[in-house]
Amino acid sequence: MLATIVGLSFVYVRTAVWFGRWNQHFFDAMFAYRVETCLWLLPTYIGVCVLSSGCYVLQAYLTQVLSMRWRLWNTRVYLRQYLSDTAYYRMEHGAATGDNPDQRIADDLSQMTVLSLRMGLDGIQAVTTLLSFSVVLWDLGGSIDLTCLGHHIHVSGYLLLGTVLATVGASVIMEKLGGALVEADYRQQHFDADLRADLLDLRRNSEQIAFMRGEGAETLRLSHNLRNIARNWRSVVTYTWRANFVGDLFNGTASIILWVLLLPKLAAHALTFGEYSRINAAFMQVRRSLQWFMNNYTDLATLRSVLQRLHEFERTVSTPPRTRITRIDTQAPGLDIRDLVLDRPDGGRLLHIPELHVGAGERWLVRGASGSGKTTLLRAIAGLWEHGHGTIALDPGDSMFLPQRAYLPQGSLRAVLAYPHAPDRHDDARYGAVLHAVNLDHHVARLDEDAQWDAVLSPGEAQRIAIARVLLRRPGLLFMDEATSALDADNTRRIHAALLAALPRTTILGISHHEGPCAFYPCELRLEGGHAIARISHDIRP
Repeated sequence: MLATIVGLSFVYVRTAVWFGRWNQHFFDAMFAYRVETCLWLLPTYIGVCVLSSGCYVLQAYLTQVLSMRWRLWNTRVYLRQYLSDTAYYRMEHGAATGDNPDQRIADDLSQMTVLSLRMGLDGIQAVTTLLSFSVVLWDLGGSIDLTCLGHHIHVSGYLLLGTVLATVGASVIMEKLGGALVEADYRQQHFDADLRADLLDLRRNSEQIAFMRGEGAETLRLSHNLRNIARNWRSVVTYTWRANFVGDLFNGTASIILWVLLLPKLAAHALTFGEYSRINAAFMQVRRSLQWFMNNYTDLATLRSVLQRLHEFERTVSTPPRTRITRIDTQAPGLDIRDLVLDRPDGGRLLHIPELHVGAGERWLVRGASGSGKTTLLRAIAGLWEHGHGTIALDPGDSMFLPQRAYLPQGSLRAVLAYPHAPDRHDDARYGAVLHAVNLDHHVARLDEDAQWDAVLSPGEAQRIAIARVLLRRPGLLFMDEATSALDADNTRRIHAALLAALPRTTILGISHHEGPCAFYPCELRLEGGHAIARISHDIRP
């Protein structure tokens, strides 16, 4: 498709060259009053116009199709990189640099595709036009003899040389005056993305903000974003008008350059109107081709800043996690931890577990004061914590983690329950059974209802949906981080009884600050003063 588009550009340029020759023949015949010759030339002109228009329309259509196909392909590649090796998690939680990845994937890729394809094809056409009309301008321009400091200088193709020097000189001046536009545009995209991210954060936490009457604080926060946008916008405007001034001034005075260059021919009475028409057409085509940089300067600045942001994104997602915590994938049931040291991001020691073996079917409760490292331990087991060293052995394919806040994607309730698997993985009876087990029978009739479930369900219902997922998946190793904190005592007992009845052989490691779940866990791992103390604290039966 790209080759076809480029081929159409060649045809389009060749028709433009033909129009230049036709203009010379037509106007020479017109001013010689040869009416029959003029009429004879018109049908050919119409035919070539149809051909030129057809090439232009087809090229535009194929360019749009190619642009969308390329954008979709680019987006899939970036999404695959973003969702690999938990890069999305590391970018969000500060373990990897990079800001506003959603804006880079959604907006920057779109701009990169459209701008690079459009300007790239324009650049190819500009080079083709330059090569074609440079020959014409060289032949028509002839040569000129000059005397400088007693030396005789013979300049061939002086019309082409003068056009090139004038256009390149104007381009250099534009780059000098507007070169800082690239960095200014980069910052503008960054500040715009920050505003969108904060607006999204406002939507996500609208209820909490409404409860706390935080409208004033949010107004100040968003106003700060607007001030950044406005302050940087002044820089963008300054560098843009400088570049536009140089470009517009050159466009307005370009004809003067041609007239000055043609003075020797006028003095020698060697210029006809038809020849002037053809020279003027060739001059305009060569000048416009050389002006590709000037005409696309602001778009080039945008593209350069977009490519800079995409390069940063690629560098971030391609950087592997830097950690000395070794995770060994094993088919053996349970969990083994050896000489595990967890550090804070600033390098301070958080927790040390010399050795811990959690056997198949055992249920352990992790307890400790706030900040003692309970959630950090689960993150390390899941491979989400990079700071520290040691060895963790488990079967990741048979493991399941439940955070305190359940993730409920938009879609049908059936898809929410099956997440991250396909909703047709289980039948209606199975979905109904797990909903009954977690005391959500009234939602059985809503299995195929599409909704924003994190807004529809209460926090307690969301946690019970997460437990229903566990009952569907039946993992061999389950990690629960305050996964029942929003439940009342009756539902808490019912949930743990359902887990014990459905998953008697599942190894469970849980975190809880409430006393209710304690009877469910016969073993306890207490975190105190940066150390872990393992002990049997309850009878093995809940």
